[in-house]
Amino acid sequence: MNSLLSRRRFFHWCALSLGVALAPRLEALSTESHVADMTWPSLSADIYPEPCQMTGVAVAADGTILVLNHGENPIEPLKPFRREIIKKPAVLVLDPKSGKMLRSWGANLLMRPHQISVDAAGHVWIVDSGLKKVFKFDAKGTPLLEVGGEEINFTLPTDVAVLSDGSFIVTDGATNKRGVKFSAEGESLGDWGLKGEGPVILHTPHSITVDTEDRVYVADRERRWVQVLNAEGEVLATWKKVGSPLTIRYHKDSIYLLSNMSGTRGIVRRFNLAGELQESFRTRGLGKIQDYEWPHGLAVSDGGNSIYVGFVLTARRVQRYHRAKH
Repeated sequence: MNSLLSRRRFFHWCALSLGVALAPRLEALSTESHVADMTWPSLSADIYPEPCQMTGVAVAADGTILVLNHGENPIEPLKPFRREIIKKPAVLVLDPKSGKMLRSWGANLLMRPHQISVDAAGHVWIVDSGLKKVFKFDAKGTPLLEVGGEEINFTLPTDVAVLSDGSFIVTDGATNKRGVKFSAEGESLGDWGLKGEGPVILHTPHSITVDTEDRVYVADRERRWVQVLNAEGEVLATWKKVGSPLTIRYHKDSIYLLSNMSGTRGIVRRFNLAGELQESFRTRGLGKIQDYEWPHGLAVSDGGNSIYVGFVLTARRVQRYHRAKH
């Protein structure tokens, strides 16, 4: 980075390039529900020689932690994005207890992976905003399904959520501002949002999740709200005052939302299904500030006792948080 680029200018550049609003301060919190586990992960130099941007996190069916990364295609200030296939493994598989890397997969396949999730059947889903495609894998990383291309015309796919019948919804931000629904076999069933059908108002749908009743929760980064929909895209509720939401996940009758309050100030909130705030914590740990810049990925396990956050840009780390003892 250019030494003349001040830290403040750097954060404003990041905000402009990623479309994230900078807030003047983090909201006051009376109690931190979770604290950073500074012993996790344990990535030694021999198996993890170069830190990379951790853009997504998920919990696999076997309990291992899947970390999606940009490999050798990082987002860097004042540099254009490299439109090349990542040669390094895009998915790191970590032990949930020790944080050690067990294996990896996904080399020579993705360009700019944005989010990763695991459905109820244990399939792994990855959204690639560079290739403008969505991929479905088995638990070992074998490709099963791919959607995208000219017939779909994604502009910036950001996330995917799978409904109980196997159909799935992809959030497509930027120009399209929509959600696109597919059958379990990958056939387009139509879209909704500003550029599609229905009353849903989307600006930058950045993440999506579903609960066990097939209610759909869309985190809109620029609208700064969460919209709750049914499977047909009809609005059931709108949750406001949630910061600039980046990733949303359902776990054990709760909705977990990761928001960016500023470049160095992230917050994870847990809501009940009525949208009532239950608890929250800051994502900044005990290390240096730059180690916790730009939180982006979110995963929840163990009934909410363990939460994992992936960081991008200068941070390039994944961090486990465990429930605090009060």
